[in-house]
Amino acid sequence: MPLRYGEEPKPFKTRDGAAFCELTAPLGKLGYEYGHMIYNRPFNPKKDTELGKEHFQFLKPDDLIVLSTRPPLDDARHGDKKQMLESRTHLEQQVFKECRKFLAVCARSHVQLTEEFGAKCEKADFVFHQHKSARLKYYKGPEDLKNRGVPKKADINIVFFLRTRSIPHYRCGLLLAFGMGGWETLIWNRVIRTKFPEWLNRPAFIVAELNTGGIPDRPVTLEFADQSKVRILLEHVLK
Repeated sequence: MPLRYGEEPKPFKTRDGAAFCELTAPLGKLGYEYGHMIYNRPFNPKKDTELGKEHFQFLKPDDLIVLSTRPPLDDARHGDKKQMLESRTHLEQQVFKECRKFLAVCARSHVQLTEEFGAKCEKADFVFHQHKSARLKYYKGPEDLKNRGVPKKADINIVFFLRTRSIPHYRCGLLLAFGMGGWETLIWNRVIRTKFPEWLNRPAFIVAELNTGGIPDRPVTLEFADQSKVRILLEHVLK
């Protein structure tokens, strides 16, 4: 949850709810029912205690955790202006462990695939704009030593999808779909629902380029997103 200075976190201030709805709509057709919102409140070291596994005993092996926000694996280390804050709960730590199998670095300004998956992808290391947009700024291929620039007029966004059978300690599944900003995440989740709903029931790690072609100033619906162009960079089916 991003917070302004001095702001108190509250459940109604959570973001990416619309993106979450885009994922839950097709999940209902697969037999899933909505269970709980898990409120992942930012950890305050001055007054909070870390929540252990006992607080998440309601999770069962057949459950699926759905996350439509970028996991802040490295936000604290990068110190970017736009940060997501960790809750430091036992559950969040296990989600992060699962994500680390695929993402060596994950912060607002920088995402890098792990060596195993980066070697399979034509673009494996990404640097993003942080002001006015979250477009791709530079990238490296698995064999590149220097960053390759992206034309300023190119509206290229990098988006990620992860569906795993289980996470450590809880055995429930994980579904994660995000871009590097709010618009990118919302459009990407819409694209998954309308073009790739079969992904939701198939364990896989997917990296893609998303070109929105421009976002209307005052869109009433998300129908404009149906024209977005997607190019799959990596599609790795998990066993």
